[in-house]
Amino acid sequence: MGTPGQLIVRRYRLVRALGQGTTGVVWEGRDTLLDRPVAVREVLLPPWLREGRRLEITRRLAGEVRQAERLRHPNIAAVYDYAEDEGIPYVVMELVRSRSLDGVVAGDGPLPAPRAAAVARQVLSALAYAHAAGVRHGDVRPANVLLGHDGRILLADFGASVLAADPAFAREAAGRSPAHGAPVSALRSALAFLAPERRDGVGPTRAADLWGLGATLYAAVTARPPVAERGADLASVPEALRPVVGGLLARDPRRRLDPEDADRLLAELEPPAEPPVTTRSRTRLVTGVATAAVVAGALGGWAVLRPGATVDAARIPLAGPLDPTSAQTSAAALTSSATPSPEPVRAARLKLRWYRPSPPDHGWRAAVPRGWTRSPDSPYRWLDPAGDARFEIEITRQRGTDPLGSLREAEAVLYPDVKAYRRLGLASVSSEYGTAADWEFTFRPGPSQARTGLERGVTYHQFRRVLSTEATTSVLTWTTTAEDWETLRPTLSRIVTLFTPPTA
Repeated sequence: MGTPGQLIVRRYRLVRALGQGTTGVVWEGRDTLLDRPVAVREVLLPPWLREGRRLEITRRLAGEVRQAERLRHPNIAAVYDYAEDEGIPYVVMELVRSRSLDGVVAGDGPLPAPRAAAVARQVLSALAYAHAAGVRHGDVRPANVLLGHDGRILLADFGASVLAADPAFAREAAGRSPAHGAPVSALRSALAFLAPERRDGVGPTRAADLWGLGATLYAAVTARPPVAERGADLASVPEALRPVVGGLLARDPRRRLDPEDADRLLAELEPPAEPPVTTRSRTRLVTGVATAAVVAGALGGWAVLRPGATVDAARIPLAGPLDPTSAQTSAAALTSSATPSPEPVRAARLKLRWYRPSPPDHGWRAAVPRGWTRSPDSPYRWLDPAGDARFEIEITRQRGTDPLGSLREAEAVLYPDVKAYRRLGLASVSSEYGTAADWEFTFRPGPSQARTGLERGVTYHQFRRVLSTEATTSVLTWTTTAEDWETLRPTLSRIVTLFTPPTA
């Protein structure tokens, strides 16, 4: 079992355990590459499994997670990554500040019919979207329905749900296990919410997911799961919900209520919609909305985007084999913004030196300011002597990253946690090494940034570049006080120009 502080695949740091079940432990974690919180499911395979069976489970899990990574829907807790570290599988997911439906029912009692209908309808929307994309959930139950503190309703555990009906974990759930703790309560039991045909060995299907939804709705209003063998006791279900619950829990998959009819019946029971919130309030609530502000950096010519400005990518010179100690600084290029500055930038850049890491991180190099010191907390972070500016490089052996999408997700996570956030630009940029995107913004640190060493009340200016090559993903982060930004901007331009990512 993992430990707090452990770094998984040199990227995901475990922070604290959130819960434990028959399939493993869910951790609050940190994606150190994108600097965002994540949920990490550590899959604890039963110790008695033979090696061939372990390999079969991990291969199937990896395949299901890769399928789930494609899903992006307001009612789906996003799946980000699958990783294995020292033989242990991990599933990396969106961290949702929430209560699970089973916890709400256990703590507060059954939901009123209108509220239960509203929750079920949003779960149904998630299932309909996933089914249209060819993805089945396989483990729809109250424990996987999250009621977010921001008002969202999300269906979680896509991909990882493949473990729910696996005989290896079913055996573990049958009784107490030293590896996994006490037996799960009835409302959390995966087996209690499996459709009858799944218990007979049939794999995940659309119809089985709909049965799981019906069973979840039944539990939401009765505080207990239905008994699959005998059918649900509809007498204990509020009368208004009986048609939809009974239709979804039909034993014969062919006779189950179809999604369209289920949605219509649920819509009739939903409570009236609340008055609309302002755009600003909605943005604060929905962290999954990617509203981004950043710099479209151009390397070598580096144009800073201002509101309303655009960048002609064809005019951006590509980085070449330059010498960081050369005096041939293209200071004039720094003024080539789409929106001209009232005054030219006259600041001189700092002197630079090459940094080349030793193996196993060989193959990349970066120019860093002379006189800046490496931080003891991070191997590739440099601090200026006054402590008001910093430059950091993060590299992971991950390919196929969407730089612009990654930065948008990072912005959505950052925005609620800082003050006075102002986006200056967010865009894809040209790079001779692969696909890239830049993000520039100003902000004041919030309470959660205390550990970063940034001072409360000070306005900072930050630039991030994500560069994806055929073999790696690199993130360059440059932070200064807003007051020092223009003075240090020529240095940033040169550093970004000179960075050479790892070779394949």
